[in-house]
Formats: sequence, structure tokens, C-alpha cells
Amino acid sequence: MIRLVAVDMDGTITESSRSLKLSPHSIEAVRILKSRGLRVVLVTGNSLPVAASMSLYLGARDPVVAENGCIIFYLDAMSEEHLCSGKPGEDVVDLVVSRGFKPAWQNKYREHDLAFHPPRDLNHESLEELKTLLEARKYRVYWSGFALHVQPEGGGKDRGVEAILRKLNISWGETAAIGDGENDIPLLLKAQISATPADGAEAVKRVVKYVATKPGGEGFLEFARLIASTLP
Repeated sequence: MIRLVAVDMDGTITESSRSLKLSPHSIEAVRILKSRGLRVVLVTGNSLPVAASMSLYLGARDPVVAENGCIIFYLDAMSEEHLCSGKPGEDVVDLVVSRGFKPAWQNKYREHDLAFHPPRDLNHESLEELKTLLEARKYRVYWSGFALHVQPEGGGKDRGVEAILRKLNISWGETAAIGDGENDIPLLLKAQISATPADGAEAVKRVVKYVATKPGGEGFLEFARLIASTLP
């Protein structure tokens, strides 16, 4: 039986994969899941202040995973767990900026994972080349669909959720997950039930067990109703 639902933020609780506007359908989805006694864990590449605030305002109030798994925050105990140490140095920032990327405003509040917004003329080949250069320097690199994320070893959304599961004594077999980006795939592969909104990345659609018929937050609501229908 599902006890915890891990939920990506950008593209999943927002209106669509290209929107950062919170979908009102996501509020209803969280309320449905919480009313059935489930833990709702937000899992995001966003900074901790953004992730924790969103959990509070949505009414989830469960642990959150921020910075693509580098930081876990337990709202009930107001305590943090860090799976990464340090952050990319100025040489990395200079390398990424030299390729036309712009540092995200949230970098000021990030402790490990740095995010960079892409240039308008970004193409797949140049992105892959940059990722290869950064990985050669022993950094983990994620493309979220909104930004390029660079972090030290130790992170990953799946690792962040796994740490929470251990603390709450919940197994992967009791976990559902929904996300729309390629950086969600390791998490989605481990969850017992996995889903993506209708506008999720094609690579994500190939690995999940359920593809919603609606985009963004509407798809999340569809998935929440599906999960609730499986509960006694």
C-alpha cells in the first residue's frame, strides 16, 4: 500500500512543463493525498527556502528534498540533512557562463547545487559537450528542462527520497512518484508507482508506469486521484 508520494515541482505542480505558475489543481491534489493519510514529499532542484515554503503553503508540511537531492529538510523538527558537501567553484561558474548561460537568482541561497539558465540558441550538441566537460571534473550535471544544474557528488533526487524513506521506515514498495524531467528518472524508476504529466519529457514517458492525460498540475491531480482510489 502506498504511504508516501514524491512530487517534483517545476512542470509537475505548475500549469505545464514550460510554466512556473502554480496550478490550482496541485492544491487539490495535495489535499486529496493528505486526507488519505499519505506523506507528500516535494522533490526539486529549487533551493531549500523555495521548496520548504511551497510545502507549507500547499499544506503538505512533510519533509522536502531540495537542490536535486543535496539537502533534505524535515519541517516538523526544523532540521537539515546534507548529502552533498561544498559547491562548484568559480572556475565552474566561469566555464558555464562562458557558454552563454546565466546564473539563476536562487544561487545566492544554494549551498551545493548551482543552477544556470540557458541561452536562447542552446542546442543539444553544445549542452552535451558542456555536460561532458563538467562531469570530467567530477561534478554531477542535471538538465531540468528549465536550467542546467551542477553539484558535487552525493546528490540525486532518488538519494534524497531514499534518506527520507529510511528515516520514516517506509520502503520503495510503499512509494509513488511523479515528475516530468529527465532528472526525475532515477527516482521514478525506484518508486512502486510512477507517473508523469501529459507534457512530460519523452524519455520520462518511456520509463513511468502511468502517463496522465492532462499536463502539469492537472496531471498531478489525475495521479493523486488514481493513488487515492487504490487505498482501502
